[in-house]
Amino acid sequence: MEIILNDGQIAKLDTKLNIKKLLMINKDFNTDEFATLTMNTKKEEEMTITLYQGYQAIYIAYRQANMTNFLPFDDFVDNYTFDMSEALEAYTELLFTQKKNDSYKKSVEKVIKKK
Repeated sequence: MEIILNDGQIAKLDTKLNIKKLLMINKDFNTDEFATLTMNTKKEEEMTITLYQGYQAIYIAYRQANMTNFLPFDDFVDNYTFDMSEALEAYTELLFTQKKNDSYKKSVEKVIKKK
């Protein structure tokens, strides 16, 4: 996955969650809220992801792909125009693609297609 920063630079993203990298990233950027979400199993496939969690997903994927040469979070936010569909894709891939059952990923893809 790739995103385009405001200055036209293409930034690679690594959306395969690597816990070791996540722990290293967490040393200078708090990733705790990233994995917090609300799911309601009584309603059909409902979930809540905040704007900040979306930014975190994009940034974590960016940092995983760029462990030595990267923008600090505040600079990244200044240089990236937020796109929720990109954020949902990164979030979903980071947290759910390792599972054999990808029904949750498919439900997120349905939400993305509706937008």
